[in-house]
Amino acid sequence: MEQELSIPVNHDDFIHDIAYNFYGTRLATCGSDRCIKIWDWNRQTGLWILNESMLGHDSSVVRLSWAHPEFGQVLASCSLDRSVRIWMEQESNLKNSTMRWKSVSTLNDSSCAVHSIAFAPEYRNLSLAAASSDGKVRFYSPVEPITLSNWTVSGQIDFIPGGASDSDGPLCLSWCKSRFASPHMIVIGGSKGNRVKVFQLDTMQYSELHELDSYEGFVLDIDWAPSMGRSYHLIATACSDGHVRIYKFWSDPVMAGRAGQLDSLFVYEGEDGDEQEADGGGRRRARGSSNDNDNGNDDDYEDDDFHDGSENDDENSDEANSDSDSDDDSDGSTSDSGDELGRPRGSGGGRRSHARDGGSAAADGKAGVPRSELVADLLVDPQVPMRRVRWNSTGTLLVSSSDDGVARMWKMSVNGTWREIAAVSAEKSSADGGSM
Repeated sequence: MEQELSIPVNHDDFIHDIAYNFYGTRLATCGSDRCIKIWDWNRQTGLWILNESMLGHDSSVVRLSWAHPEFGQVLASCSLDRSVRIWMEQESNLKNSTMRWKSVSTLNDSSCAVHSIAFAPEYRNLSLAAASSDGKVRFYSPVEPITLSNWTVSGQIDFIPGGASDSDGPLCLSWCKSRFASPHMIVIGGSKGNRVKVFQLDTMQYSELHELDSYEGFVLDIDWAPSMGRSYHLIATACSDGHVRIYKFWSDPVMAGRAGQLDSLFVYEGEDGDEQEADGGGRRRARGSSNDNDNGNDDDYEDDDFHDGSENDDENSDEANSDSDSDDDSDGSTSDSGDELGRPRGSGGGRRSHARDGGSAAADGKAGVPRSELVADLLVDPQVPMRRVRWNSTGTLLVSSSDDGVARMWKMSVNGTWREIAAVSAEKSSADGGSM
């Protein structure tokens, strides 16, 4: 059952960002009216109640970020006025008293507008990254962890050598959320050249690890998905050209070298990816796959890694293994017809549709280089910029929002294709009497 709930946020201008806290019980909104509003979820009534409304900056407030709750109720905001502000809740003051939330620190190190901020994962302690249009990403740490009144620049990435300006476009970032990823990583994109790069923390300094891609349009948002035990990372980008792109990224050189083998063993593609069954020997089989059509038979898919080497295998099994060996000598992907990328809405890229740096090294049998693939290029309308992308907590569902006032949800099917599964229109809600 679908239920629509409108929140009377009452901003006087465009809303640029909304951000939930860690538990999803508190919501912050900001907009071009320079205001920041905090909302609390009321479990009894099921409504969002205004906690506080404050004048946040001297210009449009464009992004918000909550710190992990172990550091208290801490919120960061950034603005076109080139500043970043840190807010703390003063629980001793009444709600809606204009004193419930206090600006405890203002960071004015940027020479251009600050478009993106993000608190680091809690295992990195209390740290804030801020990306501005001057082509720099600055990392801040508090000197006083209790009052948070004094912050220092603990590091910096010169993403654009020689600097940039507001006319070169925004700069955005997202942290790698995996606690077990080594080294710690962050992805940055935008500004001159509209490149997307992954940086790693190496001996207390960040160095470039891998370049994912570069685009024609501005990079407006990036989000790094939670890993949830996968052998690879998922990174999504939103661009002004109307595209949402999803990448697989292998930071571990060992896993990057084995990427093709893992795909050939565990990914099945065909006309009906849902029809997979196990034969008597426990092997997996995909019906209707392109390999079956090419060979003109219905033999089970086999691979050397599944072969037990027993002397009881018959001649048919030996022939099947030899066919599998010949397939393994290729690029490891099934043969697909048609263009895998750049398709209309609801389409997704196939395997090995795009590789950077480490892709050629893996093909040559060389290990030790990170690798990435463009696995989906989702286009809704080239005239409608995509503004935001966000993963769910498991990295299996992606939500995007665009200038047409529609939030779309994307999910990967069993055959590896990303499709739109739902859409929510803000304009429709407003036409039906909503308040958003």
